[in-house]
Amino acid sequence: MAKILLWAVGFVLLLEVYSVLGQDYKLVCYYTNWAHKRRDCKFLPEDINPRLCTHLIFAFAVIGNNHQIVAQEKEDEDLYISFNSLKKRNPNLKTLLSIGGWNFGTEKFTAMASSKETRLIFIKSVIDFLRQKDFDGLDLHWEYPAFNRSPYQDKQHFTLLVQETVEEFKKESSESNKPRLLLSAAVASGIRNIQAGYEIEKISEALDFIGVMTYEFHGPWDLKTGPNSPLYRSSTDYNDNKYFNVEFATNYWKQNGAPAEKLLVGFPTYGRTFTLCSADSKPGAAACGPAPPGNCTKAAGIWAYYEICDFLKGANKEWMEEQEVPYAYKDDEWVTYDNLKSYEKKPQQLHYQPLHQKIHQLLRLLRCAPIWNSAVTKIMMAICACRIEGADVSPLQSFCPLASLFRRTHSGCVPLICYNPSHIPPSHHPLLVAASSLSA
Repeated sequence: MAKILLWAVGFVLLLEVYSVLGQDYKLVCYYTNWAHKRRDCKFLPEDINPRLCTHLIFAFAVIGNNHQIVAQEKEDEDLYISFNSLKKRNPNLKTLLSIGGWNFGTEKFTAMASSKETRLIFIKSVIDFLRQKDFDGLDLHWEYPAFNRSPYQDKQHFTLLVQETVEEFKKESSESNKPRLLLSAAVASGIRNIQAGYEIEKISEALDFIGVMTYEFHGPWDLKTGPNSPLYRSSTDYNDNKYFNVEFATNYWKQNGAPAEKLLVGFPTYGRTFTLCSADSKPGAAACGPAPPGNCTKAAGIWAYYEICDFLKGANKEWMEEQEVPYAYKDDEWVTYDNLKSYEKKPQQLHYQPLHQKIHQLLRLLRCAPIWNSAVTKIMMAICACRIEGADVSPLQSFCPLASLFRRTHSGCVPLICYNPSHIPPSHHPLLVAASSLSA
């Protein structure tokens, strides 16, 4: 089974894949409930092409004071309607509602998951809410169990929550004669978070799919420059830094009980930025904080790909040989990102050659698909951009080097995603990503 997962908020615009990979192929995309507030960059559910993703996830709902799921904002109720109406235009589309997110914290997850009684209150409310709002499943976005003021007991409580949710979903399906509601989770890639928060084999057995957040390994919260999503460790990585790479994180989940066919690996398509403290511009150079905000994203430390495109004009572009990812710098600004070369390296080296081949097949489907814009909202965003060579393009419509390379090679365009947190996270937490399973 082959899968690609794209996490994005604002919206992730992806490609139609059914004709290439069959019904088991997944393209999972996130839309956030603040994407419609971005003024000139706003993006609405009705702007989504419903045939570009196999699964769409609306982020985020929250937990109320009585352990029940509720809409984060009142106006989300209207967005649910237009979001789920997309299924009228594509009967194969599945929609899920994501609950939590980094900004939501852990306190209410901890309280809800603390006993069987409170978990059941939550699960029953989820079933009623999802059915009433016409969603097909739930996405757990607890960041993270047994971390960020979440007690160590939450590791087991998370397992019980997952197991009991699936059991209640099965029971409700049998009683209602409706398809069982789906259950997914976004999970950590940092080893300390994984070890503290997850009973991997147990939760993997119950979940329908698992998104491993293999990005945010390094960023402007560090005191030195480093790659956002390195494939491998470098010879200068010591202590926990030696675990901060895609290879280790994905293998750790697999080796500890996560079935490869359920595992989704993150492929970020945004850039993390730094301000250099000296003339040294190599990876590991001293950093004095984030680079200035981009014109649209307006958040220090992160750039959308169209912002990286502008930066690359006249910038020095380099390659990290050991970690198989690019970086660029100009004056005192430094950016880590992904491009076509790094995208090709990851599936090759993760022993998933079929994905490498299918990426190119999928891109051919996109031939000059329309441009879809979404500002990088507080969490994520994606752009699929195709243009005639040499045409004038506004900053929002420009495409990143990755798209440009794909377009020149395959006469198509690719999904791009960018993540814009409202703050710099202290740990590796979800942004938007593209991801693929490791099973052949």
